[in-house]
Amino acid sequence: MRAAARRWFGADPAVHLALDPGGGAVSWQSEREPGLFVWRPGEGVRRVPLGRVEVADHAWWPAGGAVLAVLSGRRPRVVLHDEATGRTADVTPEGAGEVHVVDRDQPRLGSLLLAGSAPGDGTDTGASAGTAGDTNAAMAGDTRADTRAGTKAGASPGRVWHLLSSRTGPALRVPVPAGVSRLFSDPDDRPRAATARDADGALVVYAADAREGSPGGWREVWRSGPPGGLVTHPVDVTADGHGLYLSAPCRGGFLGVRLLDLRDGTVATVLDDGGHDLDVVLHPVTRVPQLALLSGPRQEHRALDAELAADLAALTARHPGELQLTGLTRDNATWLVRLDDGGTPPRHLLWERGTGVTHHVPAGRPGLPREPARPRRGARSLLGRVGLRRRPATARVAPTATVTIRARDGLPLDGYLVTPAGSAAPPYPTVLLVHGGPWSRDTWGLSPEAQWLAECGYASLRVNFRGSEGYGTRFLDLGRADWGGGMQDDLEDALRWAVAEGHADPGRVAVMGQSYGGYAALMAATARPKAFALAVAVCAPTDLVAFLRHVKGSAHHERAHFLHRVGDPDRDADRLRERSPLAHAARCHTPVLLAHGREDPLVPWTHATTMAAALAEHGHPHHCLVLSGEGHGITRPANRIRLARVVSRQLAFHLAERRT
Repeated sequence: MRAAARRWFGADPAVHLALDPGGGAVSWQSEREPGLFVWRPGEGVRRVPLGRVEVADHAWWPAGGAVLAVLSGRRPRVVLHDEATGRTADVTPEGAGEVHVVDRDQPRLGSLLLAGSAPGDGTDTGASAGTAGDTNAAMAGDTRADTRAGTKAGASPGRVWHLLSSRTGPALRVPVPAGVSRLFSDPDDRPRAATARDADGALVVYAADAREGSPGGWREVWRSGPPGGLVTHPVDVTADGHGLYLSAPCRGGFLGVRLLDLRDGTVATVLDDGGHDLDVVLHPVTRVPQLALLSGPRQEHRALDAELAADLAALTARHPGELQLTGLTRDNATWLVRLDDGGTPPRHLLWERGTGVTHHVPAGRPGLPREPARPRRGARSLLGRVGLRRRPATARVAPTATVTIRARDGLPLDGYLVTPAGSAAPPYPTVLLVHGGPWSRDTWGLSPEAQWLAECGYASLRVNFRGSEGYGTRFLDLGRADWGGGMQDDLEDALRWAVAEGHADPGRVAVMGQSYGGYAALMAATARPKAFALAVAVCAPTDLVAFLRHVKGSAHHERAHFLHRVGDPDRDADRLRERSPLAHAARCHTPVLLAHGREDPLVPWTHATTMAAALAEHGHPHHCLVLSGEGHGITRPANRIRLARVVSRQLAFHLAERRT
């Protein structure tokens, strides 16, 4: 199991992949070693000569031939490396602390937009409990890229913006209204729209004021408050700079695409489905929607023009599976796509649309199970000693099955089941993996946690309980003020389904999750009837009143989400106290494993230690692990592996086959 932990949670050799504007190269950073790496078809991988320094972010220069890198350190530096001359210019924006590249995968004409915090500003740009990367990242440590461009709710005076329009710099400061979290430019790289979140969660849109006498000014043109404004997000401006596409509630409360006129504030629906949430990919030049991505148990691609539909059909015929677009060239001729076919580790492809040629990008994680492994003669693992059977490694990763579960009130819930292969027969020892947010969701694609569990001999089930995103605002709002209630019922109903279908052994089931998922695990161990043999909670809030008071007094960028969807710590104190695991610690009936990051800015680590102390006071079995250098999520490879090994020992002991 040690090797499995290293395979699935060890350092990733390639993160933050980016496509060269000419389509002839792919770059990435690495968790394994510092630096920036470039691959070209037929030329192999080379390291950009920046020295052995950690690269925090990077992007290609829009005209090609150079790559920009943000170098980590006490004072981050931004440099631009010219591939032709080999020279590196320092273009660090003046007056900016932490810096990242904005919309680095969106082709621009001749500039790059940089955003960061002022030196010494405590702006939190880390992942929150509501990001997609929080789904099942207790050990995988995934974070959604666009959280780096997020801002605190309300005014954020420390946020600064710079536009780099020359290879030699300097990057020039862009004046924007206070609190702006996103900035959008037209095809000529002129800033045209900006968005911000008010303290109450309203989305505010500003338009660049081009009227005579107000150069560089901004005016508010549109505002949308909760609850609709909480799920409304900007996409990009139109080619003429007069409109801003929004992902917003449309027919039936499902997310679609709306177009805001930046001149008069009127809004019109451009694209919706009426039965699914959808996202959209715009053409890089015309800025017209060219591809719709429909949510559901599996993501569906819907091309919006005949030529693209034919190209996609040819690509998916050769490479079946789910495709995720991660980069495209300005002429729309070359795409960088991530392919997940459910049977092999995900991989990246460089796709030339005109010729149909695809190149496999050598950026995958090596060491994942592909060939059958022969067990060492005479070896006796911990699994064997406690009665579990080791699953032999197979030529493919464990397949993910989509399932539909009916909640006790008839509500259909999408789920994903992964079972171990080999000689073991169902029912399996099983782990219920609970995603975070809870306004996030699980998806069909490969889950490192689920694959790790399968390799160790466990089945796993993930379910999109009420309150998850991706199913329209009505489904999302079913989770409002419902922590520990109907959302918890859905998890118990998912377990009952797995037992009734013969997948799960009812006496050998654990529940595990991060953030909200960890909270749900603790509620299952304390306030709910005993259904699990072990509860694993990572970065979990244990006292909702204290947690929401902390959030309310902060400037976290999802502050309004928590106050609107969970409750107010003063007005709703009685309900929140009753729905807190800490309040039920005395009657805990399930062994508990707590893990937390010491630098967690959203849920202070004292939530874990306070819960551990309460469990100890009443003599309940528990283990508490506080990891230094971690925030809201366990992201460092060494800590991911360490946590996986602790979890594996707890699972092996508590889910052992008990023979009578």
